[in-house]
Amino acid sequence: MSRRLLTKRRGFSLPELMVAMVIGLVLVMAISTLVTRQESIRRGVSSGNDLTSNAAYAAYLLDRELRSAGAGFSQAPPENYGCVLNVSRNNTQLLPATAPFPAPFASIPQTYALAPLVVFAGAGTGGSDVLAVATGNSGLSELPLAVSPKSTAAGQLKLSNTLGMRGGDLVLLAQQGVGCMMEQVSNGFAGGTGQVLTLGGTYAADTINGKSVTDFSNGNAFVSALGNVTGNQPRFELLGLGANGTLYAYDLLQLSSNSPQALVEGIADMRVVYGVDTARGGLDQVTAWIAPTASGYTAAELTNGTSVAQANLKAILAVRISMVLRSELVEKTDVTSGTLTMFSDLDTSLQRTFTVPTGTTNQRYRLVEFTIPLRNVRLAP
Repeated sequence: MSRRLLTKRRGFSLPELMVAMVIGLVLVMAISTLVTRQESIRRGVSSGNDLTSNAAYAAYLLDRELRSAGAGFSQAPPENYGCVLNVSRNNTQLLPATAPFPAPFASIPQTYALAPLVVFAGAGTGGSDVLAVATGNSGLSELPLAVSPKSTAAGQLKLSNTLGMRGGDLVLLAQQGVGCMMEQVSNGFAGGTGQVLTLGGTYAADTINGKSVTDFSNGNAFVSALGNVTGNQPRFELLGLGANGTLYAYDLLQLSSNSPQALVEGIADMRVVYGVDTARGGLDQVTAWIAPTASGYTAAELTNGTSVAQANLKAILAVRISMVLRSELVEKTDVTSGTLTMFSDLDTSLQRTFTVPTGTTNQRYRLVEFTIPLRNVRLAP
């Protein structure tokens, strides 16, 4: 009786336990493999989504900065396009710069010539392009106001009227063959039918870099409203890639900051081509894409102030930007080919080959291209 009870209460045998353990281990390995694979897929999808979001944000920022290039001063190209801009801040010369611009813009010329948008080919990190863009933001009429002959004096100008002008406004004083200066309307000024525009404040100076307000007195000078120091600030800036694949913006007027500001991370390369109306028949449409290294379209040639340069600036109706973005996720296997072709649908002379750095083909790279129209340049007479 007791032997039968012991037999019924007996546990699993050793072979049974070993079989159960093997089955359990197989199940654990199968589940772990599925979980690991699922996590790898999830991280890959997240990395791709991050690249998409980064690309969309970078495109949005560049579109916002470039689309209005030339606003406020494109209605007077002979006076404004290509003129060397003289700017003083707190009675200290700001432009032309007295020292190289901070990295990553140290190779950009310290003498800044006014233009809606100019591409400095290969001036950025890794041979990427740098953009110089100037945009007014006054909200007033785009038409420049003529300065009355022999009316300029220290701290003041005489215009036909000062309607819409207010204290803190930034104005561009320009004359063909003389140059241009940025001045500030004195605090507390309220425009109207009065003709005398008084100057004063942070960006006001009677003489900058040897250029004086009184030099603009023979009746051929014009004033263009650009914005205000506090509310609707103009944007004169450099845009380019710096260390660690970061897109930076540098405020040339130092209205908001005196150092480059990081905008977007994860950009491995950026190249730009001009969309040009080569026919110039009044149809205002892009008929050719031209590299910023082509004759007549280099940064130096576009900003030399000649009539040819001004005509070429007016013919640039759009820019096409190609960017290579890179994810931070490192995969176990290669997920990117060795090279990417930028502007692959354009003429071979415009194409650029991006070579994926050695050891990073296990990171995801994405090529993004988009076109931005320059709507204010189309208004230039």
